[in-house]
Formats: sequence, structure tokens, C-alpha cells
Amino acid sequence: MKKEMITECVYFDSIDGLSDEDFISIVDRLEKDFHMRQSGIIDTELVRGKGPRQWLMIQHWESLDHATDASRKLMTDDTTEIFRRSLDPKTVRISYHEHAARWEK
Repeated sequence: MKKEMITECVYFDSIDGLSDEDFISIVDRLEKDFHMRQSGIIDTELVRGKGPRQWLMIQHWESLDHATDASRKLMTDDTTEIFRRSLDPKTVRISYHEHAARWEK
């Protein structure tokens, strides 16, 4: 039986005036202090987008319920405030995808 896994893709822009290094540091704290403490998290990564200040966060979760529950908590948890303030809220787009297959070298 195939184990369920959900991939969450979150596209967003960081705020103007924030260096890439500072933003990556903010995300590092977010991952260590928030996401890695959430039930059902498998892994997460941050990818630069094509334009300045554009980012993609990719997270794998054990289920859609785990992913959406963590997203709701992220909006109100004190440990995520700095991250939330570092985003342009008009640019945030989230999508969820069901795992179909995986290949590794």
C-alpha cells in the first residue's frame, strides 16, 4: 500500500528592502521553531524564484489535514510573526498536490 504524502507549494515575494540573506535567516528560524515542530511534517525547502524577492517554499506532509492545520496555525502563532511580516501578503499563493511517484539516484 502506497503511503500518502502531500506536497505543499507556497509561492510568495519577500518585502522590499529585505536582503536574501536576512530572509533566508528568517525562514531558517521559521522552520526550526515552527514547521519542524508540527505534526506530520516530512521535510521542507526554500527555492529562489525567477524575479527579485520571489520565493517558493516546498513542504512534504504526511496528509492534507496536517498541511492545512499547520497553515492555519502559522497565521496566528507568535513564533511566525517575523516571517509573516517579511512577506508581501498580496503575492502568497498556496497549492497542495498528492504524491504520485518518486525517483532517487
